[in-house]
Amino acid sequence: MIPILAFGMPAAPEWIFIGILALVLFGPKKIPEIARGLGKALGELQRAKEDFHREITGVPPLPKITPPEGREVSGTTSPLSDPVEAETKSPQASEEKQG
Repeated sequence: MIPILAFGMPAAPEWIFIGILALVLFGPKKIPEIARGLGKALGELQRAKEDFHREITGVPPLPKITPPEGREVSGTTSPLSDPVEAETKSPQASEEKQG
């Protein structure tokens, strides 16, 4: 058995001590940069793990979805919504039908 794991995960007092120690060692300006770098590294590790898993299991990678040419994607409408319905709701479409 690994001796470090024999004691279990640190509880709240130990995490507070680790946080204060990190603050003293690195300073308040350096900690966000370290956390950002750690987050990017973990994200890259996750992507590498998924790529490795896909390669081993033989599952092809997911395709990258891009919007059709000439159309803007807005955050309020669903890309699966009916384009005719969207045209009838827009003020420009109602003006074109009247004129």
